[in-house]
Amino acid sequence: MIYLNEKFIQISYDEKVPCVIMQWKDFATSTEFKLGLNKGLELLMEKKTGNWLADLRKMDVIDPDDEQWSNEDWFPRAIAGGVKKMALIPSEDIFNKLSVENIMNEVAGTGLIIHYFENPEEAKNWLAS
Repeated sequence: MIYLNEKFIQISYDEKVPCVIMQWKDFATSTEFKLGLNKGLELLMEKKTGNWLADLRKMDVIDPDDEQWSNEDWFPRAIAGGVKKMALIPSEDIFNKLSVENIMNEVAGTGLIIHYFENPEEAKNWLAS
């Protein structure tokens, strides 16, 4: 089920896993970045799943202010909202990889289980287990 489809992101829900899937398609402005994460969290809470798959392969660099927002605002809400397992498919962009690494280092110790995968099939198999 596709929940949101924009030029920069597609958010969907896979009932078989179950999980929220965020497939970043292009560069996202700060407003778009926040919209994408907030819409994904809205879907996660609506479906009452703790599984999140973020396909970052086509995502570009994340602004440092957005890194800070995700750590100080979004992740606390996501964890409170029920996210338990997060499967990440890293970006092809080295600057995005560094941004994501910075963000994930900040959420270490929160109880969120994070794993990295090469493709969506591997990620879904892990989330379903």
